[in-house]
Amino acid sequence: MIWHEVRIKTTEEAYDAVTEMLTSIGAGGVAIEDPNDIISELSKPDSLDYADEEFLSSLEEAVTIKAYFSEEKNISELTSLIEEKLKFISQFLNVGEGFVGTSQVDDEDWSTSWKKYYKPLNLTDKLVIKPSWESYEKKNDEIVVEMDPGMAFGTGTHETTQMCSILLEKYVKPGDKVIDLGCGTGILSIIAAKLGAEAVTAVDIDEVAVKVAKENCAINGVDGKVSAFRGVIDDLKKEKADIIVANIIANVIIDISSKIPSYLKKDGLFVTSGIIKERSQEVLEAYTKLGFKCEQFEELGEWVAIVFRCLDSL
Repeated sequence: MIWHEVRIKTTEEAYDAVTEMLTSIGAGGVAIEDPNDIISELSKPDSLDYADEEFLSSLEEAVTIKAYFSEEKNISELTSLIEEKLKFISQFLNVGEGFVGTSQVDDEDWSTSWKKYYKPLNLTDKLVIKPSWESYEKKNDEIVVEMDPGMAFGTGTHETTQMCSILLEKYVKPGDKVIDLGCGTGILSIIAAKLGAEAVTAVDIDEVAVKVAKENCAINGVDGKVSAFRGVIDDLKKEKADIIVANIIANVIIDISSKIPSYLKKDGLFVTSGIIKERSQEVLEAYTKLGFKCEQFEELGEWVAIVFRCLDSL
């Protein structure tokens, strides 16, 4: 099958919002190439890879997003729509250069092009993310999560994923019930399950992400604990969770604020990220007005993660 590959060059602060936009208008999958992730990993003293200065200097500063659309799409109409959506996002975030072009690729090219950017990563001292095609020797009590992003987006190296992982490691207790909103590749659902959660409900609006999440759960042996499906929070059964995690964007986090108490136990925790620093106060205000208590506030790079405690479940 032939796909339209749409290329966008954007910034670290905007790529989550741009990715969300692309999936919302029908992208069958999105690949992200963030040179900052590569440089950060290769620069670590214990990095598993080596790159010379020439390679590092060849990397661009911009984040490149490659989105894939069915060949049935009218490419002219599609690019016009994307440029219109980027203009809207630019009212709130610096989107950088924006749309830079299109090309056609087949399934095989798409499914392998991003692998060179994805290497084993220590999210925390205990949590390690390992691509399915890489070897890794487990140390002591490490929890190794094997991931194959496939045609879904993200590699697990983004600051928001790292912060959510650290917070889940801190707060998930054996027997907990967890909801993962906007599960993507399923990385946070798998982490929650491996940390001892009894049951995890993973939901995403992108059917490709849900498919990949299910595959990753099976690879990690937690498919008996994690139920993944396509949908939004309104599609969930009204069953109370101990923890809800949502690594999405500020607008959505604010929009769903009034719905969270219906799915969270009293004293339950809402762990959320995908929030740029400039929007953090809006998120704090939206939740504290509803009676949530800010339990923990973390910053990493340009991003914020917040843990809210639900003081009054509905």
